[in-house]
Amino acid sequence: MQNTTKIAVIGMGQGGMVAAIKLAQAGAKVTIFERNLEGKVGYTWRDDITASIFDDCGLPRPNQDVYIQKTNWLFVSPDEKGALRVPPFRPFVEISPNRRKLTEYFADLAIKAGATINYGVNVEKLVVVDDRVIGIELDGNLERFDLVIDVSGMYSKLRGQLPAKFCVQTEPSEQDTMYAYRAFFEKNEGETFFPDVDNTMVLRHMDADGIGWANLNDEGEIDVLLCNIARPLTDEEIEVRLQDLRTMNPILSDRKISERRVPLSVRAGIATPVADGYVAIGDSAFMTIPVMGSGIEAGMHGGAIFADYVIANDVQNFTASNMWQFYVKYFEKYGRGFAFLDIVRRHALRFKAKYINYALSGKFVTDDTLKFIMLDKEDYRRPKYKFGMFSQILCKLMLHPSLNHAVLNMAFEGLHAMNVAKRIPKKYSFDKIAKWSKRYDKIISNCERKAAKRNKTKEK
Repeated sequence: MQNTTKIAVIGMGQGGMVAAIKLAQAGAKVTIFERNLEGKVGYTWRDDITASIFDDCGLPRPNQDVYIQKTNWLFVSPDEKGALRVPPFRPFVEISPNRRKLTEYFADLAIKAGATINYGVNVEKLVVVDDRVIGIELDGNLERFDLVIDVSGMYSKLRGQLPAKFCVQTEPSEQDTMYAYRAFFEKNEGETFFPDVDNTMVLRHMDADGIGWANLNDEGEIDVLLCNIARPLTDEEIEVRLQDLRTMNPILSDRKISERRVPLSVRAGIATPVADGYVAIGDSAFMTIPVMGSGIEAGMHGGAIFADYVIANDVQNFTASNMWQFYVKYFEKYGRGFAFLDIVRRHALRFKAKYINYALSGKFVTDDTLKFIMLDKEDYRRPKYKFGMFSQILCKLMLHPSLNHAVLNMAFEGLHAMNVAKRIPKKYSFDKIAKWSKRYDKIISNCERKAAKRNKTKEK
């Protein structure tokens, strides 16, 4: 890559930072623009990722002051009578980095690679000439760049400024958004958490289309997350749900340390993230795990795949056509699976509470079933397969026709979404991409509409 190639990265999301580091190492002149001040970028809470993501992206792993061992999870049923334990991996297979410290780690790598970081700069306008992005506007002046990498988030203002012919979605729908309330509370002294568990997650918490969790973190605080799909929780709903968590977790006090409300993307990747002179990475391209809204791993993968593709193919002219193959590679590796998960999430959060209560009661799926599915043979304590483990599940489904019907609908629509995602055009063509994008987006929107219609009647 020529050292005269000028690349702007808008935002310090993990995917954009990975791309910035690798492109700067390859010789590009990379400038990062971040609206927050230095030391104030990213949330101070932790999220779980797989430690090997750094190896996959060709980056060194950070020091352990950035992360801790992932703690043990307990999935709790909506009626709070049943629960399943998520099997633990061997130490540091999965880790929980502090988001702000992780961002600072990436910033250090980027600077060492030769990139420049401008803090306190809010970039909200692209400069487009003859249907090509030629740079950004700063203080009313044009700053020219060969490529603008958009990492400004799921509600990026930049996507909407692109020429319509590139079919880049301007904004997510309400159903693609999870509104999260995250807060930290002091713990009640003398109270304990669940034995051998640090984190409890209630599915369909209080029959809402979302989850609720209470976790004991390494600072001795109680980390609380409440979320809802499509609309933010009201203050009254938050208080009611907090009180329910306190009843289940007496260690959770009412002494609040901090709180924050944030929207999270929970949809499969955007249909197309590229335009001439522009590419969206990370949350700007909806590169998140649709079930939980965590975008660290997916964004890092997306940033690494993009940078590796550009470097390997010596891309100098950053047209949509020249960059499209990176997204084909991303979709082949992750997009199809995320399309399936998107459909599963939309169905599962609409399931009647009684279905989830049954699934987590221990009568349908057991702790051993989860261990067999989730733990790798080369990893840790995977139980031996027991004859009939999955045939028993199928038999139980057949004995519950309504649950069987709901699960089959979810599975068939998920597989259909995977098949549509698999058909992403392998070569760039405005007509083919426009046709495929319409079909890809439609399968997701139709699923949401049908799932809502099927389950609109509240459980008595």
